[in-house]
Amino acid sequence: MLQRKETIDCDVLVIGGGGAGLRSAIAARSNDVDVLIVSKSGSGHATNTSISKAVIASSGWGVPEDNPAVHAADTIEGGRFLNDQAMVAAIAEGASAEIAFLQECGVNLGMEGGKFRLLKIGGHRYPRHVYGKNWIGSDLVTPLIQRAKQAGVRFEEHVFITRLLASEGRITGATGITRDGDFLAIQAKTVILATGGYAQIFLNTNNAAGITGDGQALSYDLGVPLKDMEFIQFYPTATGKRGGRILLYENLLPRKGVVLRNGDGEDIIKKNGITDPTSLTRDQLAQLVIKEIEHGRTGKQSVFMDTETLSEETAGQLTQLLPSSWWKGQKTYEVAPTAHFCMGGIVTDRWGETSLSGLFSAGETTGGAHGANRLGGNALAEIFAMGTLAGTKAARQSMEIGATPSIHEAAEDERLRLDKTFSAQGSSPSKLIKQLKTLMWRKVGIIREKSELEEAYRLIQGPWPAAAVADCADLIKLLEFNNMRLVAEMVCTAALERTESRGSHFRADYPGEDNERWLKNIVLRKGDTGMRVETVPVSGDITKPV
Repeated sequence: MLQRKETIDCDVLVIGGGGAGLRSAIAARSNDVDVLIVSKSGSGHATNTSISKAVIASSGWGVPEDNPAVHAADTIEGGRFLNDQAMVAAIAEGASAEIAFLQECGVNLGMEGGKFRLLKIGGHRYPRHVYGKNWIGSDLVTPLIQRAKQAGVRFEEHVFITRLLASEGRITGATGITRDGDFLAIQAKTVILATGGYAQIFLNTNNAAGITGDGQALSYDLGVPLKDMEFIQFYPTATGKRGGRILLYENLLPRKGVVLRNGDGEDIIKKNGITDPTSLTRDQLAQLVIKEIEHGRTGKQSVFMDTETLSEETAGQLTQLLPSSWWKGQKTYEVAPTAHFCMGGIVTDRWGETSLSGLFSAGETTGGAHGANRLGGNALAEIFAMGTLAGTKAARQSMEIGATPSIHEAAEDERLRLDKTFSAQGSSPSKLIKQLKTLMWRKVGIIREKSELEEAYRLIQGPWPAAAVADCADLIKLLEFNNMRLVAEMVCTAALERTESRGSHFRADYPGEDNERWLKNIVLRKGDTGMRVETVPVSGDITKPV
């Protein structure tokens, strides 16, 4: 049984302790309001920001021709024109200020001769990517945690949020539980969701373990719409049993001595008539690799990153990007795509506010910034720029709100609901999660087709076995499974609806991009009798398809 703790009060509640949550909290706190970060892991750790390669797209540091307008245009073209163009403009405009802010916080970035070393990544017109000195996201997160604590942001760690609370047309707080059995009620004037994406619904992913679509599911339950849920980016070159480590092809393939080969020894880049590997976006290369694996000349076969002739001098410049085994003599690595990033998420305006007053979203929890495919480096640009905007507006809105309605009764109802979940009989929640992840990988992966999507949808709908819940660790796993299952239903629903191929969404039965019919976002929301589906034409304020 859950133990009730006293209600915690704050002005701004930030759910999620990764880069978006930390940046939102710091921005909110700078407006002199009481800010609380609640995270289901330790703050900053076990998040996608912390395990990233710390690469950030930002104009203004390279060639004079590059500027936020060019960055925005590249992003929209890369997203195949489904992006929220006002949001893209805000991110491109704010990115350079975020680089300066990170340096102010003590983040060490790759420099040479007093200037940033800049990368050029596929889909971007110019070299515009700065990166952490050690190519690891923890170098970004640790200084941000210190900055947040110095500013007076409060932290509650290892708390799983079970429900968002709303009353009288606005957000009022949330409820959460710990693995030790404590139940928390958190009253807040505004709430920012920064829980990340949902790539853990797939069996093979390099995402942190807790990226299970919690924010998307929580907001859906309140009737807040989501969009673009069919678009999941699969990083094309990952190693390990479950695709847990990516080999950064954007920086490796352009190097002399690095080649992507199939099982027959062919250079698959040249085989497909591509002369410049840096021109390949991630969706394009992922589809090329998976087709080679599943439909190679000799049947199912492997693809390898071959570094046999990479010089040790060049390798010395790539120490943080090459596996440690390279130095022990392993020069060839089997690679395959892995679920990496989710373009879909909660619908917000350009400041991150949702349709529910007082509820905001920042980072990968949000849809709109990336359209049908994310360009490399834009994820961190988004979390910092949108974190600043959402945190600032949430703080200022909280200052305009007087007393909020009591959450006591709603919180008690949630505690009683959770108490009823405990049961000695049933399947392990972890086993249910594994079954769902396997189903999504096999039926709703990189190459999609109607009959398999329909089968996945039918199986997701159930019935599923009852779950055994002996303690709060089991309860959290079951709640994660419920969130993952709901998000998986959204992905299948949208993937079936979109009868074309665009960006990361490839339908084998509809292989072409159809601008006449599908320059639209697919919007999903909770209805009285199930999931409602709506298609909304995109605006083309900045750029349109030629």
